[in-house]
Amino acid sequence: MPHVRSVPPALSAADAADKTIDLQEPRTVRYWTETLGVSKEQLHTAVEHAGVSVEEVRRYLGSNS
Repeated sequence: MPHVRSVPPALSAADAADKTIDLQEPRTVRYWTETLGVSKEQLHTAVEHAGVSVEEVRRYLGSNS
């Protein structure tokens, strides 16, 4: 039987409303990479430079695109 990888559920509206990005939570990383249109590596770099605030990460990504 082939191995089937489970896909984490999408974030709930409450999770998405959180103003921080938790890089330790796979579904959060997936949500924000898709929402911001960046790779995991780009998201990690942005959080390293700007911190975990969604607003600051958006600002950092906007200024480095």
